[in-house]
Amino acid sequence: MELAALLKENRKAILEGWFQRIIGTYPDVTSRFLARQKDRFRNPVGYAITQSIGPIYDQIASAMDVEQILEALDGIVRIRSVQDFTPSEAIGFVFQLKAVIRAEIGDRLRYLERWNELAELESRIDRVALLAFEKYTECRENLHQVRNREVESRAARLLGRVKAGSTISQHEEEPIDDDV
Repeated sequence: MELAALLKENRKAILEGWFQRIIGTYPDVTSRFLARQKDRFRNPVGYAITQSIGPIYDQIASAMDVEQILEALDGIVRIRSVQDFTPSEAIGFVFQLKAVIRAEIGDRLRYLERWNELAELESRIDRVALLAFEKYTECRENLHQVRNREVESRAARLLGRVKAGSTISQHEEEPIDDDV
């Protein structure tokens, strides 16, 4: 059996294993919530993960259309870019797919006569990780631009009030929270 057929046949189990590994990167309480709550409005993070990983997996297993991969990465990477993850933790979920595939179909992989197919698959996963890092960087840059605009706007408002001779309230003197 070819690797493509194994990937297709085991898609559901691989996606479930990948989902479990991704939610395992969150604290225990959050991880349990993400696994248990299926409502997209009560659990937008879990929903974004499940909506993203299927199309990412399908692209890795087939065409590798960069635009479709970037679109699928957008939801999960955008969320992880504003959470308390380091850059490597934020995009590390992509590399976890390698371990999931080996766990699900590893026993059958040794019977494949074309190991180059596995090497190509892992190379595709690496390329997706690089695309995820690009998306992560873009999201972080956008976040910093928004924060900078807010600081500039607040400073301009305060300067305008000072020039106009009005007093500044206690609320306006507080620093901007960097955890926004």
